[in-house]
Amino acid sequence: MLNRIVKTLKTTPSDLAHRGADFTDRARTRVQRARSEGSETLWTMRVDALERVEDLLHGAPDLPVVGRVADVAERLVHQRIEATTAVPVADYDALNTKRVGEMIRDLGRVDLLKVRRYEMANKNRKTVMGHVDRELSRLDKSLNTDA
Repeated sequence: MLNRIVKTLKTTPSDLAHRGADFTDRARTRVQRARSEGSETLWTMRVDALERVEDLLHGAPDLPVVGRVADVAERLVHQRIEATTAVPVADYDALNTKRVGEMIRDLGRVDLLKVRRYEMANKNRKTVMGHVDRELSRLDKSLNTDA
C-alpha cells in the first residue's frame, strides 16, 4: 500500500499538469465558441434592426412629423446597413469563384456571413455558396473540438 501511495505521489505532478492543460484547452475552446456565436448574434441583430428601421422609414412619408425627416433618416440607415454588411474582400465583384474561395479561407464567421449575404443578393453563385458553407463548417468543427 505504501508503494502505491509513493507511486501516486510521484506521478501526480505530471498528471495534474496534463489535466490542467486539458482544462485550459477546453476553456479556451469554449471562450472562442462563445465569442464566435456572440459576434454572429450581434451582427444578425444589428442587420435585422437596421432593415426594420429602413422599412419603417420607407413608409414614414405618410406620417406627419416623421415624414419630414424620413428621407434623410432612411438614407443614413441604408448607409449603415451597407457598412455593416460590406463584403470584407477587396474587389469582390471582379473575382471568379476559384479566387473567392481562396480569398475567404481565413475569414471569421461574421465575415463569411457577409459574403454569403452579398452573394445571395447579387450573383448567387452555387460554387461560392459551397465555399462559404465549407469554411463555416470548418470553423464550426474547430470550435467543437474538445467540446
